[in-house]
Amino acid sequence: MNVISIIGCVVGIVGCIIGVATFVSAQITKAKQDGMLIAKIEQCVKNTEDIKNEMKDKNEKYDNVLDEHSKAITELQVKVKNIEREISLREGDLK
Repeated sequence: MNVISIIGCVVGIVGCIIGVATFVSAQITKAKQDGMLIAKIEQCVKNTEDIKNEMKDKNEKYDNVLDEHSKAITELQVKVKNIEREISLREGDLK
């Protein structure tokens, strides 16, 4: 073998090693980025679930308050009708 063939062979082998190292490095970097992306997505999903649970709790509280107010309004309407009836009866007695 002549010297040029040996140099060409060594350059080819070094080129292949550099190519494989670049490929592996790129795959490792991509895997790290994918891992970070997955972690961020998981955090977003968790935060969304937390917000949904908080909103559900608040909605339940609001529903309870609305129910209480509806009952109170109904009771007050009944009382007002009774008072109006009493007033009209007393006015009738006075005439």
